[in-house]
Amino acid sequence: MKEKIFITAIILFSLAAACGCSPSEPEEFDEAALIAVNAYVDEMTAALLDKTLEADLKGWIREPYEDELPLRYDEERREWLGEHAENLEAIHRKHLQGDNFPSEEQIASWQVVVIRGEDEWMMQGGEVLAALEELENLYNDLTGTIEMINNSGGELDLEQSEDVLQLLEEISPRVKDVRAVFHR
Repeated sequence: MKEKIFITAIILFSLAAACGCSPSEPEEFDEAALIAVNAYVDEMTAALLDKTLEADLKGWIREPYEDELPLRYDEERREWLGEHAENLEAIHRKHLQGDNFPSEEQIASWQVVVIRGEDEWMMQGGEVLAALEELENLYNDLTGTIEMINNSGGELDLEQSEDVLQLLEEISPRVKDVRAVFHR
């Protein structure tokens, strides 16, 4: 029996050597980097899904019986939107400029088995990079929208108003897609 195992091991080693592979120790995985990425995703997605942000983006300053569009924002609501933007920027800065946040090259090489409760899956670096890119796009879309509202003095035209409403519809599904990479 020992001879069969030894012969099998020699055959496997020979096959590995023939294909240019060598049996080596598995690469060490930087768990702190994964924790840093996960913390950023969790905190940023929670801020993006904040219901008060959604309510503030709807610009509720309508007079009775007035058309809903174009959206208008009073000074107080613009201040609140500014606070939301500052919060998003603080989260972005805190995590992406932190010492533990990995480089794109490091993330691209990831092949990590993730176990959360009863769920288990292989997290690929490419998927993580795509999710982080989508999160960056959401961040830019939202902070850009808030900037547009503030730059216009709170008076949007019809096209800008429709863009805001479309963004509001897209936030939740886009966040769910990002979170699906990290929480299945």
